[in-house]
Amino acid sequence: MTPKARTVPPKETAMKLIYTASQVREAEKPYIEAADYDGYLMQRAADAVAAEAQDLLRGKDNAKILLLIGPGNNGADTIYAGARLSAKGHRVDAVIFDSSEKNLELIAREGGEGTRVLDPEHTHEQLAGYDLTIDGILGTGSSGAVRGSAGEYLGVLRAAQLDGKLGAVLAVDTPSGVDNNRGTVHEPSLRADRTVTFIGHKLPAGTSHSVHSGDIKLYDLGVPEALDAHKPALRVLDREDYRELIEIPDEHSHKYTRGVLGMLTGSLEYPGAALMSVRAALNTGVGMVRFGANSHELRQLMIAHNPETVYFSGAPALQRVTVWAGGSGSSYDSLDKNRYLLHSPEPAILDAGACDLAAEYMATGKHLGSHKILTPHAAELERFLRVVHELAPETWKKHLGEAIVPSRKDIDAEPFRWVRAASELSGATVMLKGGYTLIAAPNGATYSVAGGSPWLATAGSGDTLTGIYGALLAQTVAAFDARGEALENCTYASIGALAVYLHGEAARASATGSVKDALLGPAPATRVADMLPEVIARLIAE
Repeated sequence: MTPKARTVPPKETAMKLIYTASQVREAEKPYIEAADYDGYLMQRAADAVAAEAQDLLRGKDNAKILLLIGPGNNGADTIYAGARLSAKGHRVDAVIFDSSEKNLELIAREGGEGTRVLDPEHTHEQLAGYDLTIDGILGTGSSGAVRGSAGEYLGVLRAAQLDGKLGAVLAVDTPSGVDNNRGTVHEPSLRADRTVTFIGHKLPAGTSHSVHSGDIKLYDLGVPEALDAHKPALRVLDREDYRELIEIPDEHSHKYTRGVLGMLTGSLEYPGAALMSVRAALNTGVGMVRFGANSHELRQLMIAHNPETVYFSGAPALQRVTVWAGGSGSSYDSLDKNRYLLHSPEPAILDAGACDLAAEYMATGKHLGSHKILTPHAAELERFLRVVHELAPETWKKHLGEAIVPSRKDIDAEPFRWVRAASELSGATVMLKGGYTLIAAPNGATYSVAGGSPWLATAGSGDTLTGIYGALLAQTVAAFDARGEALENCTYASIGALAVYLHGEAARASATGSVKDALLGPAPATRVADMLPEVIARLIAE
């Protein structure tokens, strides 16, 4: 029997769960293959598309709408939606890209009397005056670029869009040209103002490519349980989730129960990295920062700027710390102490040059655990993967087969693939920093956090994030230890998501000094660090 279905408004949930196309298609099968299936999923999808189209038209009557219809279910969804819009008095034109007669027959039967089928060869004459284009050429399971006459037509439309000559665009399930298994965008592809997606959010929704989909509206089509048996590819936490992750002190707390963060950051060559990372850690509420001063000069600078810091000059192994953070702003000479962090019993955040040390460490046959956290940006991840490929070829082959080392451009194009690859290769938790930051745990859980502000793309921003992450993790580990609990494998990743979120919120707040009325603008790292106490206090108080 077909499972009983429910109503289908856009789905609003707390944590957003994101899946690959393969997972969604697998989840649909029990419904579509049921003996009594009558096509209700398609009809509900068409209702959703028509409703969102009406919303985009903002009440305009007799609008001019162009349907782009491909050979699959998305094309059929678009035809049925077009029929609903035609019945409401809109002028609907359709271009069909299909070698079979299926959709021609469907539009003749269901399209409504007012729907015109246009010749795709006459694109230039047909572009003018459309209020809305509905993109239903390719759907969830497509991969690669749109080819043939559909690709040529889409190319003309894309050029018109870039010239500001195309009206609003509504994508059906996904913009054509987007690969929902790999999260990539292949040109030509129309950038959507809105995407109506079905059953579950698809992979690009959690990466920088989400901007190509515009405002994403999820309709579960009355089967919200369809994906219950599938592990999401990406998790996107909401504000309530972040609030639950913060460890709040009570009357029994003291500096050791609040966590001790050992920091091996900065150098005489890059002293600012030490100052900024430590300031951010202190402002995030950690119980104590123990800073490994590599020189008298750096220690004096730290005293002047961050007098709360406790210093050490001996071996890291002799220090009493909860969590380590190192690598940020380290020069070649100052990286020696960071080598200890690779095999220390305590969790360690390994930034910048420490990521290179981790790759070299793996070349000796060693493996990192989930309590070791690599925090590269795309260029540093490229370098890490190249070193592993060259120095640990058996490890590379075991996990990635004959895959070639990606360039930075490749990593930017497929961030999910390569952050997962780095975690599986190393056994570590890996944070790939960027406009959308992805944090991958070795157990398969991966978190996505949208950047708070593009103004964070400045020197010192990563150093500040290292301090925030280290402070939050030290507080979490200390609290779990006090309760006699062990951290789950993915907790290192979820705390990383919290760090990125607070970093972004502090950047937004730094523009005006007010969280509530934050405007985007320059976000220097020192000012971002100064805003952390207010941002955290407001999050807790809500």
